[in-house]
Amino acid sequence: MKSIILIGAGNVATHLGITLKEKKYNIKQVYSRNINNASKLAEIVHANATDQLSNIKDADLVIISINDNAVKNILKKIKAKNIVHTSGALDLNIFNNKFDNYGVMYPLQTFNKKKSVNFSQIPICIEANSITFEKKLLEISKKMSKNVIKINSHERRILHVAAVFACNFTHHMFTIADQLLTKTNSDISILLPLVNQTLTQLDSKNIKYLQTGPAVRNEKETINKHIELIEDKDLKIIYKKISDHIIKTYA
Repeated sequence: MKSIILIGAGNVATHLGITLKEKKYNIKQVYSRNINNASKLAEIVHANATDQLSNIKDADLVIISINDNAVKNILKKIKAKNIVHTSGALDLNIFNNKFDNYGVMYPLQTFNKKKSVNFSQIPICIEANSITFEKKLLEISKKMSKNVIKINSHERRILHVAAVFACNFTHHMFTIADQLLTKTNSDISILLPLVNQTLTQLDSKNIKYLQTGPAVRNEKETINKHIELIEDKDLKIIYKKISDHIIKTYA
C-alpha cells in the first residue's frame, strides 16, 4: 500500500502525513472542511487538497484523522477498500462492516503542528478486521515507529483514558499552576525542575510509592490552608477532591 489519502489536516494528520511522506509513501490527497487547512498540509506532503468528499479519489489506504464526533458522518459519505481511523476512543466496529478492510492506527502521543516529534519513538496501537489487513498495517506502522502494538478496542479505550489522566489532565494542572503564579513574582519556569524530577523518577514497578506532598502525608492543616488561599470555588473543589482521593489511596 503506497498511495494514501488523509481525511483531516489537524495536529495528528499533519505529523502522520509528514512522517508517511518521509517514508516514501505517496500522499495523493488531503481533505478538510477548511480548504486552507487542507492546502497547507497538502503543500507540505505534495498532495492535492480538497474540501469536498465527492472529490476523493481511489487510493491504497484512507486514513481518517479528525475529531471523534465527526467520524461516523464521514464514514457515511466516503468509499474505500482499505480504511483506518487514528482515534484512541473509537471502536473498530464503528466501520460497521461497510468496507472490505478496516482498522485502527492510533499513535499514542500529544501532537501540535508547531512542535516536531520523533515519530520513531511513538507507540502505534493497531487493530484490524482481518489478519491479512493487520499485516499490512503492521508493515506501514513499523516503517514509522519502533514501537508497534497490537491491541483490541477495549484495551485501547482504557489506554486512552489513562493517557487523558497522564497527559491532558496533567497539562490542565500546569495551566492552573501557571494562573496561580500570576499572583507572585514567579512564573511556570520555577516549577520545571520539580516537574522534570517527577517525570525522571517515574518507575512503572513502583509508581504508586513515589507519591509525595501534603495529601499522602495526610497533613490536613496544610491542605486546609491551601484551600483557603485558592480564590476560585471550582479550584477549591478540585484541590479537595484530589487530596481526598490521595489520602484514601494511601490510608
